[in-house]
Amino acid sequence: MQKRAGFTLSEVLVAMSLFTVAAVIAASVLVDVVQLQKKSSIQNSISQDARTIMQQLTNLVQSGTIDYEEYYSVNVAQNKKMITGGPYYGINYGVYASRFFDPGKRLDKAAAVNPNDLGIECSYPKNTKIGDCEIYYNNSTDLNTGRNPYKDGLNINQPGDANALCDKLSGVGCNGVSGTVPELYLIDSSGLHKTILGLKKITATPDYAIGMVKMTGRDLDQNGVTDVFGCDGDYNCTPGSDANIPAAFKYPFIANCVALKTCASVNDYLVKNNVSLAKKSDLTAAFDINTTQFVPITPTRVNVKALSFTINPLDDPYRAYAETLMQVQPTVTISMTLGLASSAKNDYPGNFPDITLQTTVAAGVIGKIDSYPPVDDVLRTNIDKSWIYNVFN
Repeated sequence: MQKRAGFTLSEVLVAMSLFTVAAVIAASVLVDVVQLQKKSSIQNSISQDARTIMQQLTNLVQSGTIDYEEYYSVNVAQNKKMITGGPYYGINYGVYASRFFDPGKRLDKAAAVNPNDLGIECSYPKNTKIGDCEIYYNNSTDLNTGRNPYKDGLNINQPGDANALCDKLSGVGCNGVSGTVPELYLIDSSGLHKTILGLKKITATPDYAIGMVKMTGRDLDQNGVTDVFGCDGDYNCTPGSDANIPAAFKYPFIANCVALKTCASVNDYLVKNNVSLAKKSDLTAAFDINTTQFVPITPTRVNVKALSFTINPLDDPYRAYAETLMQVQPTVTISMTLGLASSAKNDYPGNFPDITLQTTVAAGVIGKIDSYPPVDDVLRTNIDKSWIYNVFN
């Protein structure tokens, strides 16, 4: 009887071991390939997100220009005199432009200064009502000098001591101030629409997105220039009924509306005119769909780790026409670093390098946007102060 060929136990064990090793290697290679493909996919996605975000920001700059008024309001006016609940966006419109004006002469021959004596002095009051005047002192009319500061030769107000981000004469010095800022303030050619952009906190992790608020201006006193800005209806901004809001507005027709008998209270006036304000503190509060003012405009899988904007020049060239160094078209250099959001890391395990992008964009608006109103702030006596003085004091 012939013997049947077979495998010994040791041969079977060796074969099984070799198969197991090969299977483990194959599985490991397959896992690595899948992980590499997944990692490559998310890196490509984040890169595409970065390019899309940068293009979106570029389009916003090209459709508007730098809002120098907003930078001055936040960095100087509200830095000098903080308002409870602030800083707020959309207030003090016209204060920056007023810095370029010589206040003219005073009726009592004393030296006139900016901002105390801005406006036109009344040489013959008709009666004691606010702003009611029969004869105006024309020599007190404000004169545009095209310089910031408006007058050279003052010991505390030399060229280089004032721009949209600082003002030594107003108590906010320029030492260490550069054009690189954490938020971007833009305004369109009509002077009616503001866009505010900043780094918005999303979660407690923390993850961040680029947040945006849009505001629309109104000419409530009908003098031909926008004075009051309010958030558009899609944003949960602080309403005019808020107790802190009245202190933000120094315009005489708002601050004195009770005395002028045009309102029952400042809050009532603001509510009636649908005025609501965005505030800077919302950027550092975690996102809540019911209360958040800054709406995230970046994808949820992206964590914006760094964001900065460099504005140039530091003064509006269409106002600073007498300042040679400022005579360039406004540009914004956008720098941002993106990574993978914490909420997406479980789906994409591994380490992903951050992506940093930078670009410089020229503002699309050419020409001056009016913000300093015609002279309608009447100083009834030489002890009166302009509403712009009240912004700082």
